[in-house]
Amino acid sequence: MDNLHTNALLLSLRDAPLLVANLTQAASFDRALLGLPTSAMHLNPNQKLGHLYEDALHLLLSAADQLEVLADHVQVFDRNQITLGEMDYILRDVRTQQVFQLELAVKFYLGVPTADGWEFPGPDPHDNWQRKLQHMRTHQLSLAQRPEAQELLRERWCCGEVEVRQLIYGCIFYPMGAVECPLPESLRPDCRKGRWLYVQDWERFFAGISEVYIVPKPLWPVEMTVALRESLPRASVSALHAASAQRCVMFVLPDAAEPHFLVPNLWPG
Repeated sequence: MDNLHTNALLLSLRDAPLLVANLTQAASFDRALLGLPTSAMHLNPNQKLGHLYEDALHLLLSAADQLEVLADHVQVFDRNQITLGEMDYILRDVRTQQVFQLELAVKFYLGVPTADGWEFPGPDPHDNWQRKLQHMRTHQLSLAQRPEAQELLRERWCCGEVEVRQLIYGCIFYPMGAVECPLPESLRPDCRKGRWLYVQDWERFFAGISEVYIVPKPLWPVEMTVALRESLPRASVSALHAASAQRCVMFVLPDAAEPHFLVPNLWPG
């Protein structure tokens, strides 16, 4: 990644609107504690989006004056050595000595009206917000409460009490032309929002558009600035349609910042 894209990605972790509000199981982490990006920070974009953002957050946590990164990707096993789960980061506030488990997620969901109400699948329709929220509540954010995790934390870091925090970034997309769209459970009212449409509906909404900017996946969670948009190559509408034949593609229009997904005509089936 070039310096512009790396810096934009790192800054988004500090400043971009969060997707999820405080949850009963875990409040949002105080991002004022994160360190600042520097020109010496480098990232490898050739990996899964979640791994890329884990690396980026690790850089900012390591640069923080008030935080000590005790460990990351901490596996928790039961007595039969079966994996119960993984804690993303274990942190210590060096001023208060409080220890935190911090969980990170970067998610995108597309609102789909159905006869039974709205559903919120991801670009990969096997993922959806309702299942993700349930998994976080019952597993990911409660892992530190398990006896096996508490024993591990005591043995390695002498932790008597661990506070769980979360940072969940991303964007919710609504259908082009939809007027009244509900906000899914636990999402922040000020979260990032965009629009989505099927390939077959392009002419209905964007008949006069001949070129767009396709947003590469490493920049999906980043709010689009003029400089960032202008750094992306322009793509013809035919190239966009070809890319969208089999997968959801994020793009922005010329002279606009709102993200859009163009999705295959058979999605999410």
